[in-house]
Amino acid sequence: MPPRKKSKPTRRRKSLISLIDVGTSIVVANATTKAFFGTNAWEFFTAGWFGRPQAANSWRLSLNEIVMGAIDPSTGYGMSTQWQAQGVGAAIKKNLKDNAVPSILTVALAPVVAKGIKRLARKPIADMNKYVFKPVGMGVKL
Repeated sequence: MPPRKKSKPTRRRKSLISLIDVGTSIVVANATTKAFFGTNAWEFFTAGWFGRPQAANSWRLSLNEIVMGAIDPSTGYGMSTQWQAQGVGAAIKKNLKDNAVPSILTVALAPVVAKGIKRLARKPIADMNKYVFKPVGMGVKL
């Protein structure tokens, strides 16, 4: 009996980054930071860093204000002097009270809408991936 023919090992494809999924993640992150900190994700992470101004004297909190307030509580976490005594907990509670419902709806509906878009536009998305993104070799798909 002749020896069995060995099959070629299957090559593992490099996983591609889906731009629709990235967009959905950004929308969910913005809704979450809006609910808790009263600002979008970009402002939350960059305000006070990289030479950008802080969201001082407001209910909006940035990561810089939280970090600097944890290091030196006398700064009042960037809140106005009349609200400093209440602290960050009161600011988060107020932001949740103001922004909870729209944020919850956004967090719940954004993935559903993205999935619907993927299903409805399956053919145009496949064409874009095949004729635009794949030849360029960017490592992304729509």
